Amino acid sequence: MKDRRFRAGKLVLSWLLVCSLLLTGCSANGLFQQMQESVSQMSDTYAKASKDEQITTAETLSTESAGSSVGRQKLKVHFIDVGQGSATLFESNGKFMLMDGGESDASSKVVSYLKKQGVKSLEYIVVSHYDSDHLNGVVGALNVFRVKKVIGPDYETDSRVYTSFVQALNTKGIKRISPKVGKKYKLGKAKFTIIAPNSKNYSDENDASVSIRLVNGKNRFVVTGDATYNSEYEMLENGQNLSCDVYVAGHHGSSMSSSEKFLQAMKPQYTVISCGEDNSYGHPSQSTMSRLKAIGTKVFRTDEQGTIVATSNGKKITWNHKPSTSWAYREYGESTSEEGKVTQETDVAATQDNSGKYIGNVNSKKFHSPNCSSLPAEHNRIYFDSVQEAENAGYSPCGWCHPVG
Repeated sequence: MKDRRFRAGKLVLSWLLVCSLLLTGCSANGLFQQMQESVSQMSDTYAKASKDEQITTAETLSTESAGSSVGRQKLKVHFIDVGQGSATLFESNGKFMLMDGGESDASSKVVSYLKKQGVKSLEYIVVSHYDSDHLNGVVGALNVFRVKKVIGPDYETDSRVYTSFVQALNTKGIKRISPKVGKKYKLGKAKFTIIAPNSKNYSDENDASVSIRLVNGKNRFVVTGDATYNSEYEMLENGQNLSCDVYVAGHHGSSMSSSEKFLQAMKPQYTVISCGEDNSYGHPSQSTMSRLKAIGTKVFRTDEQGTIVATSNGKKITWNHKPSTSWAYREYGESTSEEGKVTQETDVAATQDNSGKYIGNVNSKKFHSPNCSSLPAEHNRIYFDSVQEAENAGYSPCGWCHPVG
């Protein structure tokens, strides 16, 4: 179209020149020379205009493409309030992934929440590990939604919920995918990479937690399940890229997770803690809250704020709540504010009256040495005189304090 306009312009100019020169009495040679000069000037002008137009068009397309790309990069991450447990829903461009699903009393809530978000099928379910406060809601989701892929750790347990999980996989004809560190998966316009576990045969099953780093444009999210210091150190030793904008505090803010070196490697701008109000596990712990405060991260908490939703456009992250300002923590049944004021009393003396050599947690079925930093609240304790007695009762050793006989 532009070439046709240019050719037409040359013909008009030529005709006008002929008329003008005939009237002024120019020679044929002079006429021809002036016509050539005029056409040459017109060509240069057109070429410059065409080039400018092409640059402007390219810039416009580039700007539109960039804006369109940002729009297409929309990611929503729902940190669902499941009480004492964890359940995270990722949504990228109409594709969904569920990581963990909370305890049995939250299973129906998780299913209902997913339906409200328009979930009909899940591209992935990632099970960090097989503790009941992470797995029960997964079984519920498997029974309700179409699920394409399930990623879970290699170990097995004899718990009832794990048996239900395996049965649901078999019924759906889904083969569980073993986590492989460095393996990348696509979710809509986002991508996530497996960053743990880096070993096998852990003494503490929490360290077998599948951990991921999800990237959406320039925004990054790290979720580590209940991984403790042991797994965190392995991630650091393997030299993986752990930098992130959002970190889901490991093990619900337990003192056994979120080590200083790990936090320094991630440098999260935001941290989300998924734990239950007035839980008896000491989550989040004072030591973890102190480390989080020291790095200047902004904290969101399901026990205080309910379900938390982060929205990323690939450049910026917005939230449905303002960050928590309480910096409250829990230790062995006590709940304290930032200033350290006790808001829930416990019978501390009772913890000193029992002479058992090993302390078991009736909820987690782990047993600890008396000086372990992860001891349960008194009403959740059981005491054993020997390792053999604890193991005979179905308890396994804590992976942090490594109690020995």
